[in-house]
Amino acid sequence: MVPRLSLSNQRKIQKERRKGKGRNETARHLKVSVNTVSKYSHTLIVTDRPRVVNHKPQSHLYPNKTLKNVQLAIKNKTYSSAIQLKRDLKLPGSDRSFQRFLKANKIGLHKHHKVPPFQPHHIKNRFDFAKETLSKGYLPDLCLFDDEKTVRGRGPDKYYRSLSEKDTQRPESESRAHPIKLNTWGCVGVGFKSNLFITEENINGRIYTDALINGLTNAQMDPPLDTRVLLSDNAGWHKNKTELPRIELANISHKFLPPLSSDLNPIEHVWAMLTTKLYENFEVYDTIDSLRKAIVRCWKSIPQESIDNIVLSYGDRLLECYSHEGKMTKY
Repeated sequence: MVPRLSLSNQRKIQKERRKGKGRNETARHLKVSVNTVSKYSHTLIVTDRPRVVNHKPQSHLYPNKTLKNVQLAIKNKTYSSAIQLKRDLKLPGSDRSFQRFLKANKIGLHKHHKVPPFQPHHIKNRFDFAKETLSKGYLPDLCLFDDEKTVRGRGPDKYYRSLSEKDTQRPESESRAHPIKLNTWGCVGVGFKSNLFITEENINGRIYTDALINGLTNAQMDPPLDTRVLLSDNAGWHKNKTELPRIELANISHKFLPPLSSDLNPIEHVWAMLTTKLYENFEVYDTIDSLRKAIVRCWKSIPQESIDNIVLSYGDRLLECYSHEGKMTKY
């Protein structure tokens, strides 16, 4: 049973806890049990005074030799988790102490990207796809490539100017928690550039199928649509089972790229050209209409010759993917 302390001793516990000391340290200092400290810490009044915490890495666990081994391991392999790095090197101490050791030595790890890391089955699927496609002899000039792109009014960070000195002139779209954005669908091929389908809604199977059918069946292209093959990425709405019959009725030959294969889709470079033109002067679009007009204007300004050169690189992409045995290529 936890003994009842006098009011003065209770205040001593609270005073030590406000200094940022832990329960064990407070108990040793005041010569009471940890349970007693826990009991009277619940009545602690939270103040605006910041908690003083001065964690230091346990240097006796990680000598200079450990630092060299860590630097060598990071150089030879990409790590995004300090815990995984610690387990691979079989280092002692807790995970938290190793994280403090990395922070004290200013060692940064790679952050997680939106694209998950390659797994063996991803590499195998990419290699099999490249091998099968090259054996069948698909011609790049008979291929169409489509994809979606989310365009924001404030632009990506690498194109967006710093407004730290002009806070009073900050646009409304920047002050919002969720700035304006538009979802865009487009399709390109040799001698062909579709009209953009732009919507404020999130892309799903129905919206994608409507954009695909309207953008391809009503377009004039040479060679015609029935002789071409449409290649899309592995997104879920591209494979919506309820919408696939509509695509088949439109006489569209629809194939899919393997997962994690953005380097095999040439339209990604076309989107990069669109983004560069859209924010080349660090514009910020405050309204949906202004953003929509800018997207259409920049899309029309992309020369067809540049698109043809990008699409014709599809064969080189397959060859490099096959030569790398399915691993990521330079594209």
